[in-house]
Amino acid sequence: MRTILLSVIALAFLASCNSTPKTELKAVQNVKGTAVYGDSVKNDNVIEISALQTAMVGESKKDIKIKGLVKEVCKNKGCWMIMDLGNGNDIRVTFKDYKIFVPKDLTGKEVILDGFAYTDTTSVETLRHYAKDGGKSEDEIAAITTPKENLAYEAKGVVVMN
Repeated sequence: MRTILLSVIALAFLASCNSTPKTELKAVQNVKGTAVYGDSVKNDNVIEISALQTAMVGESKKDIKIKGLVKEVCKNKGCWMIMDLGNGNDIRVTFKDYKIFVPKDLTGKEVILDGFAYTDTTSVETLRHYAKDGGKSEDEIAAITTPKENLAYEAKGVVVMN
């Protein structure tokens, strides 16, 4: 009886050691990458980020998976990213329900995102907040005086590629 009880306790202990927080490295399903943040991302219907503006013609919101390079990451927490659309414009990527935080050193890395793109008007206050999080100077922050209409993206899953 004692041996069975000790075996059950040992198995329970080993099983409890195998849990990982949602934002840490975990197995990737269908997309070969080095890390997943948030939900896993399946490798179907992924478009290059340079095709996103064309895909959004006539749409104000669209569920879509995109692939591209990270240009900038929030230096405060990793709570947003900027990606280059390939035509001189950028897109800000935020994360569903503010529950995903990515590493602050993703600049220059390729990622695949699963979520939705949408047209957004960002207020002066929010633009200044982003500028502060991005490490901009007080003069650069003060120079922001008008809201900006732009394409934005909310990701529920991020895969960092090799």
